[in-house]
Amino acid sequence: MDRWTKLAGGGALALTLLVGVTGQASAVIINEWNFTTDNAFTEFDPEVVGSDPNPALGGATHIEWPVSFDSPDRSALEVEPASLGVFSGTVVTNGPAAEGPDLVHINFPIPTALEDEFLTSGRLTARATLTPADPPEPGTAGPFETFFDFLFKETRNVAPCGFETESVCDDIFLLVGTGQNTHTFTFDGETYTLTFGSEELAPLSADQCGQLGLPAGCIGFLTQENGRTVFDTFISVTGPTGPTPVAEPGMLLLLGTGLVALGAVRRRAAA
Repeated sequence: MDRWTKLAGGGALALTLLVGVTGQASAVIINEWNFTTDNAFTEFDPEVVGSDPNPALGGATHIEWPVSFDSPDRSALEVEPASLGVFSGTVVTNGPAAEGPDLVHINFPIPTALEDEFLTSGRLTARATLTPADPPEPGTAGPFETFFDFLFKETRNVAPCGFETESVCDDIFLLVGTGQNTHTFTFDGETYTLTFGSEELAPLSADQCGQLGLPAGCIGFLTQENGRTVFDTFISVTGPTGPTPVAEPGMLLLLGTGLVALGAVRRRAAA
């Protein structure tokens, strides 16, 4: 109150104008989002048997190898739980990470005569779209896309394995590259960050990494023979924690008018 009176040189007219025109509106903060992710294996080497293509990404959500091994005991990678690679959930802004789709390796011993058909590398692509749930504002954020490039070692099932292992011999999955895993975006004037991630990955030993020609500390996980290994993923959203006053466009014009009047009062006081 004293600050405005001082600026006006004691004029009450300017103060009255400003009190009447400095209305503010609060930007809407989204506390909770519904999300949908599309997931698919969009690259792999060598040729594999792919099925259940994701309609948005075009890649398969289930791949098996080797191609010429006509058996229900092929090894496989797939995205679960999802229908054609589409996974949905809810995530709270600044809350705990929400569960995303699982990457599952179904591991069977494969005849070494087919080694040239063993999966050696691939790319899993993910694309997410967010829809405000609390409050249910119109519009969406995204889509936001990332990818995970990996190397894969389908081991011979003969001891010694040459590295620490729980079965004879564990297969090895290594993450060797990713796309942009954090995406900052603005919705209704507020800034948020979406993050794709996983807590399943860990540094491997020199012997384990060496199976794929990489130095110790490479990032990945091992999968046991005749088993099913689940690789969890998550999605999180961070953002503002409380309402931020934002002057409405109409109020900005009125505020400018009030400042002009304030200047007139100062000029009269000086005279």
